[in-house]
Amino acid sequence: MTAFKLKIIALITMIIDHIGVIIMPNVQELRVIGRVAFPIYVYLVAEGFRHTKNPKKFLIRLGIFALVSEPIFDLAMGNTINFLGNTNIFYTLFLGGAAIATHQWICKKWEENHTAFVLAFVPGLGFMWVAELLTTDYGAYGVAFITFMYAIKPIKLRLATMAILCVWQHATVIEFAMRGYLVYVPNAHLFVLAIPATLVAVVLVAFYNGERGIHLKWFFYGSYPVHLAILLGVHFLLSQ
Repeated sequence: MTAFKLKIIALITMIIDHIGVIIMPNVQELRVIGRVAFPIYVYLVAEGFRHTKNPKKFLIRLGIFALVSEPIFDLAMGNTINFLGNTNIFYTLFLGGAAIATHQWICKKWEENHTAFVLAFVPGLGFMWVAELLTTDYGAYGVAFITFMYAIKPIKLRLATMAILCVWQHATVIEFAMRGYLVYVPNAHLFVLAIPATLVAVVLVAFYNGERGIHLKWFFYGSYPVHLAILLGVHFLLSQ
């Protein structure tokens, strides 16, 4: 499976998720399907930084689309436009990318010294803190997830870590289930289903062949703010 096919799956499931947020909030099953998207995007961003010849340009693109998407994201989510709070997923991808780019720069400067490799992760803690400060989608967890997907080289270990982090995302659900609290939570089965739905992403990535496939870089960047704008427009028309 090429990166292009994975991006298409991530895009479709993300749109389904946002339909569930913006247009059909009562159909929570759509949110379950949407759990597939984020882990795939995380993996592919890490892959992008692993193979790009120009990390700086990659990072700038993520930053630009974070800022461009924010007003549309805020309006679509019913928030007041705020570039410094409740920010969109591109902020998370940018900060994760910044952690990776910083790591690469330190390792290169210190000529791949083993000590440098370890110390190069320290600035990532700062980017995790910024993610929490900006209340980005997935916050510090998202930045850490991206960093792990870059730092872990063996494929099997990377996939195992990915699976653990996907489950960890729903740690509260697991805790509630173990204590029997889910009995009192409306639609509790949907929260439980979110766990295997997230792990579907791991299975899909396991079939990734390392090939880029069809190159539609700007399509995938632009699809984020564009689809949010369309869904916002549909929501507005339905509310009239």
